[in-house]
Amino acid sequence: MALLRKLTIRSQLTLIALALALIVLIILSASYLQMAKIIQSNNNKATSDLILQMKQTIYANKDVLERLMTNIAFNADVQSFLLEEDKVQRFLLSKRVESLLVNTRTLKEGILDILLLGHEGRWMDIGGGRRLTTPYQGRLTDEGAFQYYTVQDAGDQYSTTSLFLIGVNIKYAQPGERFNASIGTLFFVVSPKALMGGISSISQEMNSQAFFMDQEDRVIASGDTAGLEKELEELYTQRALTNHDEQELQWDGRTYMAKGEYLPELKSSIVSIIPKDVLMRDLNFIRIFFSIIFVLGGIVMLVLFAILTNNILLPLKKLMMYMNTIKHGNLDKLKHGIDLDGYVEITVMANEFNKMMNQIDTLTKELLDANTALLGAELERKQAELSYLRSQINPHFLYNTLEMIKGMAAVKGAQEIRASAAALASIFRYSIKGDGMVPLQTELSIIESYLHIQRLRFGSRFHVELDAEEAALDCLVPKMILQPIVENAVYHGLELKEKQGLLRIQAVKSTADDLILIVEDDGVGMEPDRLEWLKSMLLESSQDLLSGKGKGSIGFANVNARIKLMYGSKYGLAVRSVAGKGTWVQLTLSAKAGVHHEDKSIAGR
Repeated sequence: MALLRKLTIRSQLTLIALALALIVLIILSASYLQMAKIIQSNNNKATSDLILQMKQTIYANKDVLERLMTNIAFNADVQSFLLEEDKVQRFLLSKRVESLLVNTRTLKEGILDILLLGHEGRWMDIGGGRRLTTPYQGRLTDEGAFQYYTVQDAGDQYSTTSLFLIGVNIKYAQPGERFNASIGTLFFVVSPKALMGGISSISQEMNSQAFFMDQEDRVIASGDTAGLEKELEELYTQRALTNHDEQELQWDGRTYMAKGEYLPELKSSIVSIIPKDVLMRDLNFIRIFFSIIFVLGGIVMLVLFAILTNNILLPLKKLMMYMNTIKHGNLDKLKHGIDLDGYVEITVMANEFNKMMNQIDTLTKELLDANTALLGAELERKQAELSYLRSQINPHFLYNTLEMIKGMAAVKGAQEIRASAAALASIFRYSIKGDGMVPLQTELSIIESYLHIQRLRFGSRFHVELDAEEAALDCLVPKMILQPIVENAVYHGLELKEKQGLLRIQAVKSTADDLILIVEDDGVGMEPDRLEWLKSMLLESSQDLLSGKGKGSIGFANVNARIKLMYGSKYGLAVRSVAGKGTWVQLTLSAKAGVHHEDKSIAGR
């Protein structure tokens, strides 16, 4: 936010417009990506469904071909033909078998040839494919399962060069010694169309094409697939089509999505390819639609931005020029005012500005007079407060001292009275003469005079330890700031103690340019209630103390009020006390030469 405030309004509005455009772009992009994901998922599902339909169609055609082969293999004429020894009967049987094979071929489109092979050199075919089946006769197993082989480059004997060869052993089905014995083999030569069947119509609906891939990763297809075999074989060699993921390939100038599935019974894979532009047709439309929306939205935003900036910035620029003219002393225009055209807020601002400028001379003079009067009154009030606080301390101290002198006069001789009076005179002169700020070393010398008087009275009842850093001795402090605290320690702490006591005074200059003064005694201390009352008294304002509203005495409260008036609210007194163990008082003052910013003139008085 701080950085934005340093920019011009035009720059901020431009950033806001760019941010809005970015947000809109992000929303459109997210929507597009989500739609693309949905479309892609639907396309994948459609492709998977296509593969599934193709697979179902192939297996259905496979079942038809296998039933036809089973009917032939278990036909009585076929089995008799393979075993008949009589040549005449075998000739008659061959005619019926040939008719059966011809009729069977017409039952299923794509059956190119049917071959019967016996163990004793007997054979029959209807398409001349005996030579083609010779290499595969020894590969058939005796388990009665159908075996599928793919044949490439079958020559020009059939209508296609790529075909399937389906073989099965013929088992003797009549009771007797030969029952279930192998008596020959049956082969169907079929084109890929015989297995694909109705796949072509399904493929046309989705603009796709279907192919087989054999065990040697070669394409088995019918029709014009020039150039496609290489692309498919490369993909399949890398096994990219065996993980059921779609892969891209280029064919005939178009990009296709290829997907395949392995068919273990056929020892081949079924592969479907679909043009990518067909799959992405809806996505391309959405992309164009979103682009148009973004462009139109951007144009509308630019127009609105231009209108907004003109209605805001031009009047403000005119106002700034007017103010700059007045700033340079051309006060003639001040009489005429300024007229701004723009939004309602701009017009109101111009009217209020004109009213303000019309009154500026009178208000300035009145304000200066009022500030001068207030400043004088404030200075007098501060001076009165400080003088009053100091006047409260002096009579209180003099009263206690005179009471002490009276007591000593009744007990002791005149010499002690003379010494006490001399010390008292020194303290009295110090309190009423000189500046309000003195070096700490001078303040400590007066404390020594005060303690000299107390030693005349108490003798060895307590002793004093003074520990002051050299750097602290030159710091300026308010006059008579320590005496009330030391007096309180003597009268309320050490005087009531039966045993010998200790009074410790410390002065430390902290690293924060604060002066720390500590007065500590091991006297009788204060009860918790008394301590809480004293702390609450220190929280009272100096005005309450001056007006007589405060609840406290003139000792701690006056010193605390003087410090806060001179240095500020963060300075003052802190008190800790434990009944029977003593009291600890800390005075925190500023070690700098000046005083609190509220009234710096006090430091010089």
